[in-house]
Amino acid sequence: MESQSPATLVADLHCDTVLELQGGAAIAHNPEGHVDLPRLKAGRVGLQLFAAFVSASLPEGRAFAEANALLDLMDRACQEHPEALVRARTAEEVERAAGDGKTAAVPAVESGYAIEGDLRNLEALANRGIRAMTLTHARHLPWAASSGEPGDGPGGLTAFGREVVRAMNGLGVLVDVSHVHERTFWDVVRTAKRPFIASHSCAAALCPMERNLTDDQLRAVGGAGGLVGVNFFPAFLDRRYLAKRGASMEALFARHERIERETLDDPARRNAEMRRLAREARAAMGPPEAGVDTLCDHLEHVARLAGEDAVAFGSDFDGVSDLPLGISGCDAFPAILLRLRERGWSDASLRKLAWDNVLRVLRANER
Repeated sequence: MESQSPATLVADLHCDTVLELQGGAAIAHNPEGHVDLPRLKAGRVGLQLFAAFVSASLPEGRAFAEANALLDLMDRACQEHPEALVRARTAEEVERAAGDGKTAAVPAVESGYAIEGDLRNLEALANRGIRAMTLTHARHLPWAASSGEPGDGPGGLTAFGREVVRAMNGLGVLVDVSHVHERTFWDVVRTAKRPFIASHSCAAALCPMERNLTDDQLRAVGGAGGLVGVNFFPAFLDRRYLAKRGASMEALFARHERIERETLDDPARRNAEMRRLAREARAAMGPPEAGVDTLCDHLEHVARLAGEDAVAFGSDFDGVSDLPLGISGCDAFPAILLRLRERGWSDASLRKLAWDNVLRVLRANER
């Protein structure tokens, strides 16, 4: 008898689909993107963290308003499609939505730049329902160092940065260490009192780069009861990708930030420019060599080092310019789970990866 894909629901810790909405795309059907309603259903996605990405290219004073405007777009998508999307905050609300055959849309913020150095802004975002915040993106903040540029910025977390982490713990907002500098990571380990996540990161042992997590970091996430959501971007999965592209992550982030600066008030143009950049790269280098098995290698490495209770999906759909061969969007999850089963994963382990681990950490961070 032919193997069947495990009939488990999927939770994904990170997508940037709200940027697609900001650029004028419709979540009902967006063939140019990675996430839309038909593919969420086909992928059995019961929980999706929708990140409101706030670029550090924004002038001072605009970041907090930008985060709220992006969260408004996610709310509107839920209001316009109540048959498919339900805004959720708690694990109980997620399970209720999934039981009704809908996707629980859980809001998050990517980049602590959004709070503008003010804990009152963090509290306001928590009160409107965000459940996670990525501390940094590609640039250092005054209070937290990023992996995306040289040096260690303020030297990891400053005293205020530690206040941010403690406040997030108290407010029920998951501390997300994807993008942070290694010194920031270890400061979080020492400061956080609740399980934290790396929402969209991969294993440095398989693809060495600052953006990925070392084996010691993976063990630390698992030891803290946290989660690593494995990213689908070939540049984080396969060391050959950037070499073939003739660039570094620093150079790639710099190109993206240039586009962001030039299109601050024209998100539709921003999305078009990002797609043009992706097409040019694909034309120059051909398709990625990373495939579903490359992604599975990272999932297995994380499970082996951090523990099977600490591995999850963190696709970064609609936030990356390329995907592994065989994956074109969020409808690919059943095929990925099937491949893992073929590689020897039990149904219980697959359910942990796809669903149970995320629900556990969400519960552990509720107020």
